[in-house]
Amino acid sequence: MADDKEERRRRILEVYAQTGSIRGTRRETGHSIGLIRKVLRGQDAEPKAPAKTKRKSKSKLDPYRPLLRRLIVEDELTAILAFEELRAAGFDGGYSIVKRGVAELRPSRRRRVTTRVDHPPGAEGQMDWSPYWVRFGTERVHVHAFSMVLPFSRWMFVRFAMDETFETLIRLHDEAFGLLGAVPQVMSYDNMTTVGRHKGPDEVWINPRFAAYAGEYDFEVKLTRPGRPNDHASVERPMHYIENNCLRRRRFRFSDLEDLNGHAGWWCDHIANVRVHGTTRQRPVDRFRSERAYLKALPGDRVEPFHTVGRDVQSDFCVAVDTNRYSVSPKYVGWSATIRVFPERIEIVIDGALHATHARCHGRHERLVLPEHADEYKRTTPSRRLLEGAFLRLGPDAKPFYEGLRAQRGKGAGYHMKRLLNLADRCGTLAVTGAMKHAASYGAYSADAVTRVLAGQTLKRSVTPMDEIPMPPERVRAWLEGLNVEGRDLGDYDAWIEGQEGSDDD
Repeated sequence: MADDKEERRRRILEVYAQTGSIRGTRRETGHSIGLIRKVLRGQDAEPKAPAKTKRKSKSKLDPYRPLLRRLIVEDELTAILAFEELRAAGFDGGYSIVKRGVAELRPSRRRRVTTRVDHPPGAEGQMDWSPYWVRFGTERVHVHAFSMVLPFSRWMFVRFAMDETFETLIRLHDEAFGLLGAVPQVMSYDNMTTVGRHKGPDEVWINPRFAAYAGEYDFEVKLTRPGRPNDHASVERPMHYIENNCLRRRRFRFSDLEDLNGHAGWWCDHIANVRVHGTTRQRPVDRFRSERAYLKALPGDRVEPFHTVGRDVQSDFCVAVDTNRYSVSPKYVGWSATIRVFPERIEIVIDGALHATHARCHGRHERLVLPEHADEYKRTTPSRRLLEGAFLRLGPDAKPFYEGLRAQRGKGAGYHMKRLLNLADRCGTLAVTGAMKHAASYGAYSADAVTRVLAGQTLKRSVTPMDEIPMPPERVRAWLEGLNVEGRDLGDYDAWIEGQEGSDDD
């Protein structure tokens, strides 16, 4: 059928080309004028069937689209942060499908054309400040991010401060170099008066105080030329990464500056420096290992950098630094301490003397207790002292039984003392201490042994549960209480005999 229509169409076009008129073509072919006109206009083809609408397949992301919309539109998270939040909520899909979902909600920005500057390993480090607004509790606070980046490896160091003073600049340089364990050949800076500035086309002024500091570490100071922002791009480009990944990860909310810096240290160690960098396609921490050999060694005669904070020893015999807690001796609870915070350790000074040294924890909300502090706490815990005191007040026979418990039961002695105190409340102190004395004569130092004696049983028989022990029979009670006679002063009996001799009865 299709071949006949094509042959008819070809015949009409061929005759029309010869005759040059529709009427002449009608006479030669016998087809109607209307059909000939449709052929000439190309309207004789059969209409195409409407395209079938493809059914949209179900996606793993569908149940999480409302959450994704809130994370992207309301919380303004990046795609990678939204992906982490979705995974925490139970989403088991991949990152690519999340990126497509984010593109539907927030079209990508138009990228600008830039040039790439290559840096050899160890040749340069770049530092810059960047201001941000965060919340400490309910208060909105302006903080300054100190960023140092090695352009070759993209290794990053980030800390926050309340100002950009010279003293703060030096302190954070010390901390960064200490964490690096080395110094770049050149340190590059934007124009800042604490470091230096361009005074003219070929005239550069370096702050004498900072020049002296650079001389101690033996690095060259380089100032970025005006109008050449790409020379300093390695440290300036990550600023949006700090804002949209580091700070936005906590929704810009922190307890205080220590909490913020603790988060920044965690973020550098667990996110920024271990991710696969988009340009190098390697992890910064891996490239830094190969770069370290090209860096300068720290000056040997320089004191290891640290900063100090003051803290009070809390009731858990710990001091808090960057949300983590470090132990001291329990006897110093309530005392004031000075903490020296080094890159890799914590030193706690109390009453002018170094009291404890801890390895610095770079995690969050952890409690580190040294073994000697834990043992001291166990020996001096108030509940144990109260228990021992209550047990010894049962009478003079309680002390040797207590010593026997400690020797035989060790740390389990407290359990037996509690049971024996309960028995004393039920059966009477004299009966229990008499039973303890009798059990001790057999070398049986336990609450179970005393329980059997109170029940009138031999020590070889099975244990009777304490709740099932009746009041001791009168004969047993009298016998147990009589065991305490040996502990009386014999002078009491002499006085009693003298009294009897003076009486009328024999």
